[in-house]
Amino acid sequence: MERPTVLLMLADDASEQIGALERAGFETITDLGTAAGWLAEGHSLDLAVLDGDLPEATASSAYTILHGPQPIPTLMLFGEEIPAFATTESAGATDEYAVKPLPVDALVYRLQALLIRTGRGLPTDTGGWDNATSQDGEAIGEGHVISIFAPKGGVGKTTVAVNTAVAIREQTRARVLLFDADVGVGNVTSVLAVKYRMGLADLSDSPPSDWTDAAFEHAVSVHEPSGVRVLTWGTDPGESERVSVDLLLAALRWAKAHHSYVVVDNHPGYDDRTMAMLTLSSEILLVVTPEVGALRNSSQFLDLARQVGLSDIIRVVVNRANHGIRMSDIESVLGIPVSATIVSNGPRAVIASNEGTPIITKFPRDKIATDLHSVARLITAGKPVAASDAARRPWWATLVSRTSNA
Repeated sequence: MERPTVLLMLADDASEQIGALERAGFETITDLGTAAGWLAEGHSLDLAVLDGDLPEATASSAYTILHGPQPIPTLMLFGEEIPAFATTESAGATDEYAVKPLPVDALVYRLQALLIRTGRGLPTDTGGWDNATSQDGEAIGEGHVISIFAPKGGVGKTTVAVNTAVAIREQTRARVLLFDADVGVGNVTSVLAVKYRMGLADLSDSPPSDWTDAAFEHAVSVHEPSGVRVLTWGTDPGESERVSVDLLLAALRWAKAHHSYVVVDNHPGYDDRTMAMLTLSSEILLVVTPEVGALRNSSQFLDLARQVGLSDIIRVVVNRANHGIRMSDIESVLGIPVSATIVSNGPRAVIASNEGTPIITKFPRDKIATDLHSVARLITAGKPVAASDAARRPWWATLVSRTSNA
């Protein structure tokens, strides 16, 4: 079976990017002439990466060819400003954009995400395509993935994840999966009383061909009072290294295919597993507390998010918002609006956690429960991610402006 093929047209030396893509299972082509010959031989061109800093005639010609009768999904790289030929008026429906410089790992993740979002699968270890549909024929990518993330531990991330998942379920009665991807640390099953069956670590010794729908389904537990389904990486920190990026991605693809909403509790850090989860998310809820340390770490994460093209899917949720730094100052430090706030109620949170009961069901009339429901409504109401005062400008203009001022 053919390896998925990427046309990689960069303004600078691409040897590092080529090596990373080939290790990830991609075939790379680096010029239009070779790509044309490849297509003439009956092969397919699956993705393209086009650098806007190439000579204008070269880049424009390549862009036109890539967006012919059968457009090729293209990741457009740009520096100071996006080229005129790739504006929203002429851009392909499946195109994505990233600000340079784009780290090599981020390039791989963005292309993997682009494959999934266009209905394809990911390349396997042997090169070929992983199946892009579930066993019952449902297309990959239908579920809405909400990543709950904080670069600093101890801000209440897991509590927010658990209660957001349960609140979404209550508000929509849709099929909701709570995915504990905080590998090595995650304690979703400590906060939410569900009967543990098995985790992804139990599948880690199996070949990818055994990571089937049935295997993932067998690992799911159900929180009976709410109906939220739970999939966890495992429980033994000693097994955490066995859970690979590929296994997490396979689990997320399965989750998206079989659930309306997937709430991911992510690890607080920037390892490959976490970055892969964030890259494939529909939106990211960045949980912060009104403290200097948490805000400093969150500001650094937002800088990284701008570099890898994730900033436009991030919403800021301030936990314990009735103490500490003012909301206006938080927005000033982070450079984006606060989308939701959650009051502090430590005793209630401890009681609910000790019982394995969500706060919103244990104390439904409390302000903290109301706030947690409001977080869920950010997702269920289908509201766009909050924008700055410059929201009417193209999104990449805002991104470039913030990156240049960082």
